[in-house]
Amino acid sequence: MNTTPLYEAHQAHGAKLVDFAGWSMPLQYSGVIDEYHAVRRQAGLFDVSHMGRLWFSGKGALDFLQWVTTNDVAKLSVGQAQYSMVCNPEGGIKDDVFVYRTGSDDYLLCVNASNREKVSQWLSEQQVQRPHGFTLQDRSLQMAQLALQGPSSKSILSKILNNSSLESLKPRWCLDTTISGGKVLITRTGYTGELGYELYLESDQAAEFWKQLIQVGEAHGLKPAGLGARDLLRLDMGYFLYGNDLTEETTPVEAGAEWVVGFQKPEFIGDSVLKTQKQNGSTRRLIAFELLEKAVPRHDMTIYAKDEQVGQVSSGNLSPVLQKGIGLGYVSPQYSSEGTALAIQVRGKKVPAVVVKAPFYKRKPAS
Repeated sequence: MNTTPLYEAHQAHGAKLVDFAGWSMPLQYSGVIDEYHAVRRQAGLFDVSHMGRLWFSGKGALDFLQWVTTNDVAKLSVGQAQYSMVCNPEGGIKDDVFVYRTGSDDYLLCVNASNREKVSQWLSEQQVQRPHGFTLQDRSLQMAQLALQGPSSKSILSKILNNSSLESLKPRWCLDTTISGGKVLITRTGYTGELGYELYLESDQAAEFWKQLIQVGEAHGLKPAGLGARDLLRLDMGYFLYGNDLTEETTPVEAGAEWVVGFQKPEFIGDSVLKTQKQNGSTRRLIAFELLEKAVPRHDMTIYAKDEQVGQVSSGNLSPVLQKGIGLGYVSPQYSSEGTALAIQVRGKKVPAVVVKAPFYKRKPAS
């Protein structure tokens, strides 16, 4: 099983380690709910080094990324990032990704851990078929990635940086800097809905940087946080989880993610299917729903409209901050409008639910 550069740090903090996509990763430390509230109220520190990090460099990198991702990469300024997807020719989602433009002809593609090898192979195949004059380097194992998330994250990181550079860093922008002599790419992105940063650095710097963040963050209520809290936090925001809400049998249009598709940009993989779905409609749509009675919805539970089975839950749980069951699921389009009455079959009982607009949790505006 693979381990991140922070494996020993996780053990030292008493983490419960589990197998996630072939990686030994912390599920929790002090407890899923405790870590969840730390992120919502103060700050949490996640090791997400299991993610894939693919670097593109060269004059042809832009054209290639335009071809293999759905969003319009040409809109990115240097230092800017965008959420996007990699699709197959049928419009099915191979992965949901973040694209960072780190230089005039340099880009970072961050992919899900479970899809790294699949996406890397897919991109290599496309590179052979459509050479564009660029280099593609998979540096996933040579780099570490941390996520510092929560209302106190700026205060913590500012003390380590010892300058005011974070003040001007806007959401979905990047900052190249140096911390303790090592280069760090700081990005204003995350998976929790809170103010936060993701930090890319060399693997051999990770343990010391983790220790430094924990020490500085202690006075700000920072706690190490694991995959359990991360999943609850992302669901509050209605963020996708690949393998549940997104698969290769799902298109961005079906997932309600048309906003990550550059319909006006040049040809890209899967575009004909996506344009047809956008024009004619799809046979199912992803919805957000809340339960009207106390219960916990889970993946694969059946969704009903009256007595008719109309879909399935893709993600679900009890939101600790809202104290109600929330979830995402795919239904027939006629049942996807906000306010539509549904029911979720939970342990043999049809629990009433209603279609709502995501996010479920409305956070306080971040500065």
